[in-house]
Amino acid sequence: MYSRKIKLIRVLVENEKMSSAELMKKLNVSQRTLRAEIREINGILKKENVYIRSFNVGGYYIKKEDKRLIQKSLEEMIIESKQMIFPETPNERFLFGFTWLFFQKNPVSIQHAAESLYVSKTSMLETKKQIQDTIRWYHNIYLESGSRGMWISGDEAIKRHVLAEIVNYWTYGSILMERVITFLFGQKKYQHYISLFKALPKILLYYGYRLIDKGIEGFALDIFLSLMRTEEGFILDENNSYFEVPCIEKVCGFMNEMGYTIKEEEKQYLYKCLQAKRLLYDTNMKWEFDQEFLELITDFLTVVDQKYHTEYQNNEELKEKLIIHTMKMFQRLKEGYFETNSILKDILANYEREVNMADEINTLLQERYGLTVNIHEICYIAVYLRAYSCRKLTAIILCDIGESIADNMERQIKDYCGEKIHIIKRMSLSEYRMNPISVDLLITGSRVYNVMLPEKTKVIYVDYLLKEEDLKKIQDYLLENSNMVK
Repeated sequence: MYSRKIKLIRVLVENEKMSSAELMKKLNVSQRTLRAEIREINGILKKENVYIRSFNVGGYYIKKEDKRLIQKSLEEMIIESKQMIFPETPNERFLFGFTWLFFQKNPVSIQHAAESLYVSKTSMLETKKQIQDTIRWYHNIYLESGSRGMWISGDEAIKRHVLAEIVNYWTYGSILMERVITFLFGQKKYQHYISLFKALPKILLYYGYRLIDKGIEGFALDIFLSLMRTEEGFILDENNSYFEVPCIEKVCGFMNEMGYTIKEEEKQYLYKCLQAKRLLYDTNMKWEFDQEFLELITDFLTVVDQKYHTEYQNNEELKEKLIIHTMKMFQRLKEGYFETNSILKDILANYEREVNMADEINTLLQERYGLTVNIHEICYIAVYLRAYSCRKLTAIILCDIGESIADNMERQIKDYCGEKIHIIKRMSLSEYRMNPISVDLLITGSRVYNVMLPEKTKVIYVDYLLKEEDLKKIQDYLLENSNMVK
């Protein structure tokens, strides 16, 4: 730990000599760790041509004539340590540990990992177990252990997917995103990421990609973390030739201006990432459907109707949305990753019947492709089924979780409030920032920030699954301000 190095140097500067036993007790470390710390400190002090020296009979000291230069190095270390970022909570330990491990080329011991993350060995063992449990969600990627330590094995493309996915869904705000990226790559790289993140919504929208907010953030991380892995010497093996995609070329041109060179195999990888992202779409848009997915969803809804006595089969709007969703879900499956469902627990608790219905798709996927999706993906499908069975949903709705959630919200609000509300459209927060439409209500499940709201626009915060009290809150506002409703 950096703080331990500072403490060790300070003790030796202030004393003529210290025995190994005294230092071990003061620092609460083993003799092996003490020797390793001394070796690393001497590596730092080498530039000043001064060192911590050892006695033949045991113990350590600093020459009197070297203490002034070592004191100067100590002060520099103290200043640097104040700028360093340390994981402060169990969740941060997991996030920092998970991402740090992905950038290690050789096996690392628990002790080395603990020191690099500035945590105790016991905490690192707990973090290792959490990493193991998390990696099990993903196909063909593993946390392995051996005599030399632990390491991540698996396909490079999948590693990049998993890395971006974890950072995206474990950073619940810009502060934590800054902390983890700065911890891994430094402040300058974080500024590069922020520049990309700010430019990306406009680029995507220009080329017709209406991604949800987490999708935009996820794609920014796909790009940025892929470049970081390339810089660290991790090779991406993409076999198919890349055909020029205007949106990807524009993004790569933007990154080129910051000094990054993106090869064709990386462009191909980024295009696959973009194709798999969840999006917001308009019902009047024309989509090209692959016949196999039309057949898959038709058969899926037939099974559900027969087993649960529903009438989904004849609902063309539902069928269309499920086909689009499943096409993208299948793309994620092929690429070896998935989208984390941030309200998984709420869906499981409130929509049990629809979750069971949605799980029927796994039988068909297994029979046809030898693949299955996990509970996160199943719950997205469950919300579609819930939306069209109950005819409940809402908004302008600011939707940053996904189309199925937005659909569910719109139908519930229309059902509850009837003609008293007119939903103009559904938008992501990033879209609304670029075009803050003047309406009476913004209905949203997440915080609205960095937006210059029109004067008459009120924000109503709700739970994404719209509990009774949320719907009543909307209705009460409409009754109180009926003259404002369009």
